[in-house]
Amino acid sequence: MPVRKPEGLTVLQKAAVLLYFVLLLLPLGGFVQREGDWGGALGSVRRLKLAGNTFLLASMAALGCMAVGLAAAAWIHNGPLRCRRIRWFFLLLAPVPYYVYALTWMYLVRLLGRIDRSLMRSLASGLAPCIFVNILSFLPLATGVILIAMEYHDRRAEEMGSIYAGGNRVFFDIVLPAVFPAVLAAGALVFVLSATDFSVPSLFQYQTHTLEIFSEYSRTGDLGQTGILALPVIFPVLGLLVLAGRGLGTIPVQKSPPEGSGLELSGSLRMAGRFAVSVCILQIGVPAVLFALQTGAPAELWESFRLCREELLISVGIAALSAGTAVLLAGPAAVWLEGKKWYWFLPALFPIAMPSSLIGMGLLKTVNGSVLHGISQTLYFPALGCAIKYMPFALLLFTARHRRIHREELEAGQVYMPSGWQYFCKILIPVYRPAIVGAAGVVFLLTLGEEGIPLILMPPGYETLAVKVYNYLHYGASELVSGFCLITVLFTAGMFTLVIRQGRIREVFEEKS
Repeated sequence: MPVRKPEGLTVLQKAAVLLYFVLLLLPLGGFVQREGDWGGALGSVRRLKLAGNTFLLASMAALGCMAVGLAAAAWIHNGPLRCRRIRWFFLLLAPVPYYVYALTWMYLVRLLGRIDRSLMRSLASGLAPCIFVNILSFLPLATGVILIAMEYHDRRAEEMGSIYAGGNRVFFDIVLPAVFPAVLAAGALVFVLSATDFSVPSLFQYQTHTLEIFSEYSRTGDLGQTGILALPVIFPVLGLLVLAGRGLGTIPVQKSPPEGSGLELSGSLRMAGRFAVSVCILQIGVPAVLFALQTGAPAELWESFRLCREELLISVGIAALSAGTAVLLAGPAAVWLEGKKWYWFLPALFPIAMPSSLIGMGLLKTVNGSVLHGISQTLYFPALGCAIKYMPFALLLFTARHRRIHREELEAGQVYMPSGWQYFCKILIPVYRPAIVGAAGVVFLLTLGEEGIPLILMPPGYETLAVKVYNYLHYGASELVSGFCLITVLFTAGMFTLVIRQGRIREVFEEKS
């Protein structure tokens, strides 16, 4: 029987897909208004060195996350947490902003300074603190991607190998080759996110190419020149995005439930796993404990909340607008991209490769003086910038869910539902609900911690909590900043716990039963 497609729904889907790509490419309009000087932007030896600093930091963060994430995922997948939902504990602070771990490092260095002040001076700035902050920031992402790959790996190969060899041999000969593309994908994602961030290097006075981009625009106001300056970062990052996409695409559609006992890991592999899981625990516990100690009495925490209440409400409002925009557009785009060649995903994921500052600058330049100028005076302007930056993450979640939906159910709904609206409400919404909730939660929390885009696009008289803390950190850590960060940690952990408790992130990757 031929499938009848609801025409009204098809028109809406096409409009949403078109709007998705228009919004993603909207910031680029600001970069074509002037040609810029190619030689001046790319020929400087100093700038090539800054690009080297950027890639060094991103590489060290990626390698660290790959090593720790692989060891932690192996222990979780084969240890006592194997069949328990608590095995996803490391995701609790996954969307926490960078400045939380930056302040954690500052406090740790101050404690070390009581022992040796020369040690404090050497660790207070430079490459080391940037690597520390980026590894702790992106470790949950790397561990989660690798653990998902292990849980979707064919267990029959493990069971067969366990008959003839020990757990360590099976892990290195069977499991690791199968999940290695996902390990590389996790490392590529960490590299991309590290290379496109300027906030951590600016806090620790480590000169990078991404920070130079922000400084160049502040100095000249020439966005064309700034865009050319960004190309040495954007092109390699786009290549790594393709690598990450291919690696994530190797994760099988069908899941092998983690039932029974896993591999019997022993020796150095078991020790490495325990150490890595300890790092994941410290990644959650150390910031919370340090901020609680620095904040002091509950009255101090309440005072911090009173002082940042308005900024927190503004942040929540912007995050909600950003999440709503991303979900409405990313879902139809993910369905439309199904079966397309890999190069179609480059424009769909392009904003991930752009530093947040570039997205903010490009969007500001494009909108100013245009018919959309009125939007720049509203809180939706920074929300739109954040939606453009983080819509690709929503797209990836919708794509993962779309791969695991029984097509027969959708086809039956298209045939028997009397209207496109009923098909949308009674079939599509329930089937895609895990992706809707998961994508909304992820974009909401990532927007909540974003400081680069609101710093540029926020209308006068308003400020987000992330920007407030970021500005305070440049004047030194204090009990007040600790209170702000503790509020951020508690709020983020509470929101993400709700998403995990509902099982939505997990259900995105599972077949509908």
